[in-house]
Amino acid sequence: MAASTVVMGPASGLSRELADSLDVVVEEDRVLPSDVAGVVLIIGAHPPPTPSEITTLRGEAWDRIVDDMMWGALAALQRARSAFGGRDGRIVVVVPTIGMAGAARLAAYTTAVEGIRAMAKSAARQWHRDGVRVNLVAAPLRLFASALDASSAHLTAAVVPDDSTLIHTVAESVAFLLRPDIGHLVGETLIVDGGSVMLP
Repeated sequence: MAASTVVMGPASGLSRELADSLDVVVEEDRVLPSDVAGVVLIIGAHPPPTPSEITTLRGEAWDRIVDDMMWGALAALQRARSAFGGRDGRIVVVVPTIGMAGAARLAAYTTAVEGIRAMAKSAARQWHRDGVRVNLVAAPLRLFASALDASSAHLTAAVVPDDSTLIHTVAESVAFLLRPDIGHLVGETLIVDGGSVMLP
C-alpha cells in the first residue's frame, strides 16, 4: 500500500488492525499528510452504545449516539475530501453490516450507521466529478464492537464461518477500492462477512 494512504479512526481495534494489514498509519485528530491520496474511515461509536429498548431512548441518549456518530462521520468525510487539495483521491468508509440488517435494542446505532452509509453514497455522487471516489466496505459488527456481537445473532450464519482471514479479506477489499485505476466503482458497498448478509 502506498505511503500516501491513511486510516482515520481510534488508534486501537479495527483501525489499528487494518492499518497494520495495509502497512499505513492511523490518524486520529492530526492534520492529514499533504500527499494523501487515499483515506480509510472507520465508522463506529466509541465507546460502543449500550443496547437498550427503543421505548426507553430519550432525546439526549439518541443525540449522543446518532447525532455524534453522524456529525463525526460528516466531519471526517469533509476532512478527507479537503486533504486532497483538488487532486484525485479515494475514500473508503468501513461500516458494520448491522446498519443494513437492523438489530433489536440497537435502533439508534443502526440508524446512525445506515445514515452514514447513505451520506457516503451522496458524497460519492457529488465528489465524483472532482476525481474523488467514495466507496464502502461493510464487515461484521464484532470487528467494531465485540461486546455487541450478540446483537447480530439474528443474522444468517455465514457461509464461510472461519474468521481466521476476515481482517485480511477486509483489508484486501479496502486496498482494491483504493486503487486509482478502479474508476467505475462509485458509492458501492462491498460486504465482507463470509456471506451472512446477502443483498440483491
